[in-house]
Amino acid sequence: KLSNLLFKRKAGLKFINEKALFTNEAEVEKIKENFSEIEKEHNNLENLISENKENTKSNLSLSPFLKEHADIILKNIDVENIKNKKWKIAVDMINASACVMDPYLFEQLGVELVPLNNIPNGDFAHKPEPLRENLVEIGNLVKEKGCDLGFAHDPDADRLVVINEKGEVVFEEYTLVLGVEAVISRPENKGKNVVINMSTSAMSKDIAEKYEGKCIRTKVGEANVVGGIIDNDAIVGGEGGGASIYPTMNMARDSFVSLALILELLAKRNQTVSECIETLPKYEMQKVKIVFNGEMEPLYEELKNEFKDANSVNTLDGIRFDWDDLSWLHIRRSNTEPKMWIISEAKDPKRIDYLFEKSQSIINNIK
Repeated sequence: KLSNLLFKRKAGLKFINEKALFTNEAEVEKIKENFSEIEKEHNNLENLISENKENTKSNLSLSPFLKEHADIILKNIDVENIKNKKWKIAVDMINASACVMDPYLFEQLGVELVPLNNIPNGDFAHKPEPLRENLVEIGNLVKEKGCDLGFAHDPDADRLVVINEKGEVVFEEYTLVLGVEAVISRPENKGKNVVINMSTSAMSKDIAEKYEGKCIRTKVGEANVVGGIIDNDAIVGGEGGGASIYPTMNMARDSFVSLALILELLAKRNQTVSECIETLPKYEMQKVKIVFNGEMEPLYEELKNEFKDANSVNTLDGIRFDWDDLSWLHIRRSNTEPKMWIISEAKDPKRIDYLFEKSQSIINNIK
């Protein structure tokens, strides 16, 4: 009942443990064991969501908690440098969390905000996942209003996509890469560690090494990356499809932290989004999610036989193959649905085509 209610309301739940960190896999399993108790609260949750939805129609004030969060961000970036740019920036807030936070944050940064979908009523203006096909409107707005750049949040503000000065949606992996570059390029962070997951672009690894740091990979999942940041005393981390995790500010993917870091980087270098991206490592990447109900272990064995030439094989999370030419292939079952991810990255797109062709042929035979 609870899951049906959340689906109907286009909502979701994230749980936080006593350490103020998002729950890991073991903790989530414990919650599932006690789910019957949660179901008893169904009616109370229904009423609470209805009341909150009505309240948000007229209440746009910034809560003390949100102001505190915004002020921590402002304290840890070069605000004056951003102010001096006098930027005009369009933001798609998707009628959700960012609607209340962004106006205050952008005012403090001296940025002219061009808002899109800025009524915090929870009625999402488009499909909530911040993918290129869902972000046509914000791209057009950047061009029409002559903005310097744009951003698009997801509903709970833990994913961010950048729109360049031409109104083009930038590949999602660059959100993290730009944040990593912003943090680790600071002189005091030289040689510090960076943590990313197994499916994240090698761009962050290259950047870490450029500044004499080390890049550590974890299993996919925000809690796993956060655990890796703590264990390795990393200065920054994150996931390619999300946003930066910057422990100086907080231990969570945070689109507000990410956009502030990106603005600081652009201001510091006096570059447009396109100019800044040109300075970053170059890779091609392809991500595909397919339905797969078969057994994973036989599949992994077949893949090992096919890719015997791999430089390394990692089974930390699904199976990942790496080659000397910097290409890699990662295949793993989704954490949230009965599907499987196939992700590959390489310098040459033809190499990705080859790896996908070989792996999908094996997958089809296993099915």
